Amino acid sequence: MAKLTVFYDFHEERIQPFLMALRFRPNELDWNKTSMYVPLGAPFQQLKMEEIPDLEAGITVLLDDLVINPGHPQCIGVSLSRIKLRHITLLNDLQYIQQLWIRMSDIEEVLQMDTRSLYPWSSN
Repeated sequence: MAKLTVFYDFHEERIQPFLMALRFRPNELDWNKTSMYVPLGAPFQQLKMEEIPDLEAGITVLLDDLVINPGHPQCIGVSLSRIKLRHITLLNDLQYIQQLWIRMSDIEEVLQMDTRSLYPWSSN
């Protein structure tokens, strides 16, 4: 399973989850599948937005790429087939993509829920 990182930023005078990154090992992301599901309760690393490495490349998952499935409760689905269609020119290079970026606001919109309770900031 991908390593899950949630990036936080200041919003409305407090630190809130802003961006989710899914990092995969080389060849771990199976582009032959039509979709994948990410458990929202999975352990995750928390970082501030300014801690995003400058050279981190990946593909942005758009709102239209997110799906829900009653068979996968407490998960957010990512339509890999939609991403492949959108990035058809990269088809030969998709195997080298090791990171997907998902905006937390898009997850909230699809699930119609507030994710801040699932990903509270904790200053360790």
